[in-house]
Amino acid sequence: MIDYLLKFQSKEVAEQFALANGFAKEVDGVIKSSLVSREHALHEIGKHNGKDYWVLFRDLVGVPVPEEGNQFIVWSSNMTINDEADVDAVKIPRPKHNPDIPSTFWA
Repeated sequence: MIDYLLKFQSKEVAEQFALANGFAKEVDGVIKSSLVSREHALHEIGKHNGKDYWVLFRDLVGVPVPEEGNQFIVWSSNMTINDEADVDAVKIPRPKHNPDIPSTFWA
């Protein structure tokens, strides 16, 4: 299971990405997100600080990240950096105290 925090320039960009990748569909002119399936769970945070549109995405089974998806990932639970000795990979904790990033995370 991998959690992703995604940032889009607008809700429209997020919707187009979701439509193109099967996480939403258009019904009677309204875009409906697929909030949960056997493969993923999705939570639309919405705008933060009056700009950007944020989404939490929980990958339950190893859904491949679409190539164009990497540009929207701000943080994921599988992100790592090398330790001070540049030997071992250390997980990057979720951002908690950054005012530019929403503090809404999975319970």
